[in-house]
Amino acid sequence: MKTLHLVLGLAILTLAFSACREITVRTTVNRDGTFTRSITVSGDSSEAFKKELQYPVDSSWTMTSKKDTSGKVKFIVVYTKHFRDCEELKAEIAGDTSWFRQLVRRFDIRKRFGFFYSYVEYNEIYSAANPFTALPYKEYLTPEDILWLTRKHPVQSPSDSLKMKDAEDKTMKYLVESATVEIERILADGILKLNDPRLDAKRVREFHDSISTTLSKGNFSDSGSVIDCFRRWTGNSTVDRLKELQPPLFREFDRKSKLLENLLMMESFRMETSMPGLITGTNSTTLTGSQVSWDVFPMAFLLENYAMTVESRVVNIWAFVLSGLVLLGLVSLLAFKSLKR
Repeated sequence: MKTLHLVLGLAILTLAFSACREITVRTTVNRDGTFTRSITVSGDSSEAFKKELQYPVDSSWTMTSKKDTSGKVKFIVVYTKHFRDCEELKAEIAGDTSWFRQLVRRFDIRKRFGFFYSYVEYNEIYSAANPFTALPYKEYLTPEDILWLTRKHPVQSPSDSLKMKDAEDKTMKYLVESATVEIERILADGILKLNDPRLDAKRVREFHDSISTTLSKGNFSDSGSVIDCFRRWTGNSTVDRLKELQPPLFREFDRKSKLLENLLMMESFRMETSMPGLITGTNSTTLTGSQVSWDVFPMAFLLENYAMTVESRVVNIWAFVLSGLVLLGLVSLLAFKSLKR
């Protein structure tokens, strides 16, 4: 539980946004549904070559690197791989051995045939990753707060920055309260499992404020310290029996705490997608020719799903040629019949 220092949340976010390296994930989609993905990492030599990335990179990817001396000296490393279909990328994501494996990421490329035109649709979704969901976040944040939190409202002025910070403060408060309720449930369930008449599960709720305050200050150094604090607050030494339970009472809570820490410390990155043909729809706010992009950062998918979608239309030249030949044949047939008469 030492990983759950929620009171440092905003400082962690600051670190995440000011990461030492820049990461761009580019996906070039072909009209047949195949695609090429490249991951470009730039930073100093100690950072650029680290392989802890949002998507797993193994020996099947080609790697190139170069030194960029145009400004501040840094290295640029590019990993590239061609995929025959979505299933190949899904298999790689499923085999991820880093903490990113705990994130639910969905990826899909669909094709629709329309004779003269075909349509290619790209979808990538990061599911809401918050592990502490004992309380509904909508009771703590308004729809407007969510827009500031996810940067769907762009920060363009000092007053905007204040609104964004207020949304972040509310988020951290929500995380602390939700984690507090989860701790209460864990303690109560543990007491019920012990079935010891000297312990009363109903008393746990009395110490809600104490748990919340201690949690927000990061003073739960490990799982055992929660039980120690509860024993001290109740003055009941029988509480120590909770440490005897197997599996350990707070094992799942520790896993969630670590996930939240990793999530808040996650490096922001840019997703760029190039589509074949003419783009006909997207939820991206950045469109340049046949390319769209999104900025992905922890708060973007902490509480809600973060979807990246784009659709393009490609011309089926063969359909126009075929139609032209059929039309020409009909005209020729009509002309022949007219001449024959």
